[in-house]
Order: sequence, then structure tokens, then C-alpha cells
Amino acid sequence: TRRADEINQSRQNSIEDHTIIYVLSESLSNPDRVSGTVLSQNPIPYIDSLKERTTSGLMHSDGYGGGTANMEFQTITGLPFYNYNDTVSVLYSEVFPKMKVRPVISNFYSDEDKFVVHPSGGNNYNRNNIYRTLGFDHRYFLVDSKDRLKDMGYEGVNVSDESVYNKVVELANTPQSQFFSVITMQNHVPWSEANPEELTATNDGLSDEENEQLVNYAKLLQHTDQSTQHFIEELSKIDKNITVVFYGDHLPGLYPESVFEENPESQYLTDYFIWNNKSDTKLDYPKINSSDFIATLFEHDNLKVSPYYALLTDILHNASIDKTKLTKEQQKIADDLKLIQYLSLIHISEPTRLD
Repeated sequence: TRRADEINQSRQNSIEDHTIIYVLSESLSNPDRVSGTVLSQNPIPYIDSLKERTTSGLMHSDGYGGGTANMEFQTITGLPFYNYNDTVSVLYSEVFPKMKVRPVISNFYSDEDKFVVHPSGGNNYNRNNIYRTLGFDHRYFLVDSKDRLKDMGYEGVNVSDESVYNKVVELANTPQSQFFSVITMQNHVPWSEANPEELTATNDGLSDEENEQLVNYAKLLQHTDQSTQHFIEELSKIDKNITVVFYGDHLPGLYPESVFEENPESQYLTDYFIWNNKSDTKLDYPKINSSDFIATLFEHDNLKVSPYYALLTDILHNASIDKTKLTKEQQKIADDLKLIQYLSLIHISEPTRLD
């Protein structure tokens, strides 16, 4: 509470006055970071240009070629996967149901102003039930939900990012402040795309089949880039405060392990940016964890923090994944968050010693 008071002395805004749109961009990670990859052109020039002028960088993913829901869980709770036991594999099924307290960013919004948009089945990762538990009145899936996504266009074999973005713009075009959890599917395996023909991608460490997948994947990324530009332009026209938290959840699983031998970390780095339609802000966070997005978002938008978010801010500054060695004070901050994660899973009916 003391830290929150200190931080809030320089914060003027309230999250309740902002519309927040989380965009989990399926498998988005620029192939140029993979050793040996040669591209005829950058598949995501707009996203890269946007990253140059707003808060952005690389996000550490906890999975390779999968694990989408684990990144999704961390972005909305601020609770890092790395603090859970190594035997835990899927946070939505192994941790979420056991949580007695769920510190989710969407709790700042009324149920009628909370939306999940995902062009797949609502039962995948149990999302329909999870978002119902979190009070999302509006749950848009292709199937297994009350609100259905209809008349969706396709890019390759999956629903296009353009179709998903258009739906979000439609829903966001209201004076109300809202929260969106958007999970795309366009760049999910299998990758199949013929255009643009002039875009090529190869890697000497890949087989012919893998290189074919790589070029199809790169072409799909270019469609994501163009759709994202249109999405940002359309959101800029809406007369309310909107912030987009955009991130790739993991790399596509098309690369063999051998291509990461020179730079093992590159197997787990995706692109992210945080953009606001009313102000230009560029904070210096070149590498963060998915659980750091809440603190980074609140700093980017100059939002007042709760005591818990003050702790997440201190984690971002002192104890996140970009810190290789922690001081005694930094370790204390990291341990505080571990304790919060532990307490969220147990119910204490009366004062109890935890040691």
C-alpha cells in the first residue's frame, strides 16, 4: 500500500477510463531472429515501425510451438509461470480452478463491458467456462458459446486476423470503457498461403518441407502486419481512450531444435508492443515476461496502481526475466510475489503461520 501511494504521486489516470484490448497474436515472431533465416523482405514492416515509436520489444515465451493459454493466463493475472512447480504444464486447467483469489485485470470493468473474441471453439482450454467465471458477459467463439462469430473470412486455413479485428472494432465503437481479450488463429499450424508471391524465406538448417512451411508462415505474417495497420488506424478514429497490448504467444513449431543452438534464447522470444490512440509513449523495456504486461501497461498509460500492481511494478523494475542476478532487496521483491501466488491458492479462515 505504501509503494502504491508512492507510485501514484506521479500517476494521473484511472484504468476505468480506458478501453484495454489485449491481442494475443497466434505464433507471431519475426523469422529474422532465427539463425540462418534469409527473407526476401521483412514480413512485418508496419509492426516493426510501430515498435520504433511506442513501448515495445521482445516477450519471453514459456513455450515453443505451443502453450498459448499459459501466456494468456499470465497477461491477465500478472502471476508468472516460472513461480509455479515444474510439474505444472497448463495453468488454465491445473491452477486456475484451484485459485481462491483471481487478481485479473478485467476485474476493473463491469461484466457487460468485458469481451473475449477467439475464432475457435469455446471449449478449447476451457476458455468459455474460464471467462464466464471471470464475469465476461460477451464470449465470442466460432462454436460452443452463446455469442457466435459469424461471416468470418479466412487467410490460409484459419480465420483471418482481419475478420477478428473488424469484429473488435465493431464492438469497441461505443462510448463505454471496455476490456477485450482477443486471441487470433490465422497463423496457427498448418500454414498454407500462396501470396504475396514475391516474399520468400529459406533457412539452410531446415528441410525442403520445413522451408515450404517457413515461406507460407512468413506470407501469413505479412497479412497480419497489413491487418494490424488497418486495425490501429480504425481504432484511432474512435473517440475514447484505447490501449492495445499486442504480443506473439510463441514461435511456430516449424523449426528444428538445431537452428537455435547458436542462440538458444531466440527459441522463446516473440514481438510485443503497447499502443495508445491518444498519446505517444515509448518506455524502455526491451525484454519482458508475459506476466509483466500489466505493470508495463499501467506505466505506459500513467495509470494509478493498486497495492498488488505496485508489487508487479517493482517486479518489472527489479526482478523480471531480464535480471540475471538479483540483489538481496530484489530477491525480497521476487519472494513477495511468490507468496502472493501461494496465497491465491489457499483459503485462510483465521490467522495462520505460513512457515
